[in-house]
Amino acid sequence: MASDVSDWTDQHVLFPDAHDVFTLLRIQQDQRYRFQWNRRHPNLYRLQAAASAVKPSSTRDWNISLGGGSTGAQSFPSKYVFDVTTPPDCTRDFVVTGINVAGSTTQANIIAVNNLYSNTSGTGFCSGTGPKVVFAYNIGPGTVPASVAISLDGKKVAFIENNGASTYFHVLTYKTGTGNGSSATSPVSPPAGSDVKLQLNQAATASIFVDYTHDTAYATTYGTNGTMYKVSGVFQGTPALVTTNGWPITLTGITPSTPVYDFNTKHVFFKGMSGTVYYVDDSVTPAKLAATTWAFATGDSSAHPVIVDSTNQKIYAYTSGPTGGSALVGQASTSLTNPVTVAVGTGMGTNRTAKMPDFSNAYYSGTTTGAYLYIAGNDSTVSNHPPALYRIGFNSAWLMNSTITTGPLDLATNTAGVDNSPVTEFYNTTTGKEYLFVGVSNACEATGITGGCVRSLDITGGTWPSGTLNNVVLAAGGGTSGIIVDNNSSASEASSIYYITMTDNTLVKATQAGLK
Repeated sequence: MASDVSDWTDQHVLFPDAHDVFTLLRIQQDQRYRFQWNRRHPNLYRLQAAASAVKPSSTRDWNISLGGGSTGAQSFPSKYVFDVTTPPDCTRDFVVTGINVAGSTTQANIIAVNNLYSNTSGTGFCSGTGPKVVFAYNIGPGTVPASVAISLDGKKVAFIENNGASTYFHVLTYKTGTGNGSSATSPVSPPAGSDVKLQLNQAATASIFVDYTHDTAYATTYGTNGTMYKVSGVFQGTPALVTTNGWPITLTGITPSTPVYDFNTKHVFFKGMSGTVYYVDDSVTPAKLAATTWAFATGDSSAHPVIVDSTNQKIYAYTSGPTGGSALVGQASTSLTNPVTVAVGTGMGTNRTAKMPDFSNAYYSGTTTGAYLYIAGNDSTVSNHPPALYRIGFNSAWLMNSTITTGPLDLATNTAGVDNSPVTEFYNTTTGKEYLFVGVSNACEATGITGGCVRSLDITGGTWPSGTLNNVVLAAGGGTSGIIVDNNSSASEASSIYYITMTDNTLVKATQAGLK
């Protein structure tokens, strides 16, 4: 039996297929390698088991209200799959998300649902017409603006509560059954003793990064001088802030992004407000901020976490860029040398375009032929710079090209102020299709949709989706959060995506192929 977690880290620590045994042995030590392998190489047993459970396709996805709040624009919901070798489980598989609004007796700030593989017509793999609430908790007066981490047994979740100076790292052992809240607007407080809270010294809106192998986690807070924390015993022991061997680490003059840990180098990478990429070296005692840096962009924000390709030992950074500058995506080695940067539009500030990119199936398969980076930058050739799709190729040594391969392809009409979500790619071996998923906040211009929407773009076989841009589109008020992939299954409603709408304040599930 093997359980999987799908969350924001899926696209921030990558494990393209390795073609030599030494690299394979190295990357297999990271639990996230298994998560990625399972989703991209589903075993025969799972497909046969799931195929016997196929039911008619859904006619509509479900959504569930989050009450008076949504989530951070770059946050992602998190998904737990109890056993990837069996058909989907209606009780034990669940999705959890924080809510970026103050908790109260009438407003949850974290919620989880199961009965996922259902639909509004009642014809899904799971019975009923939608999800069921596992828990809806008011964990305190703060907000939960960033992504939630899930333990490997699915029994605990960890996250940041931001309440100004009273910022907490939470590890919550949730309960099941009655008395755990019935909706986002009818929450309860967690049962006594179920929520461990570790106070941090500054505000934080970043996600935490869990190293499952060592049962530790990393978190950053910001201020004039940011701080990086390490937490021990996260899910398997008693959570505690590490206060030895150099921890916590003061990041003098740095406002840090969410940290990303590379198991191979034991370096914790992050980006600062200046646009510089740094790392804390946790392979030495005491741990310390390394002197080597990558000056990726000038006048950047720290909003965007980096991406680590652990197989090929590459780092990727991206930025919307300062107004008057350029939106950029870049690559460097994990030693922060040999940088390459490519402009993907005009600088639009922190909250406009150039969110997290993703990569083609060829990249994940370990072949440079057909390997591309896809990113939604903006179209600087038209007046309002709408979100636009680009792709960039690689040479045979996995060095990113210094020029755009294809694009821009506008994802919205030429309308001012339109934002987009991070891009999510997935190759579904059951359907034989490769998809890109991306949301835009307004001006979708699809049939019957003039506001925000989410798109499913077919890029199978390296197809550039210009001719099918509006074929598979679903309305999404205000656009979407980050998008996570559900599964790779022939069972009805079990090959889906999950995201949060930014103004409708709903958690949504939609099928990968049809956005039904």
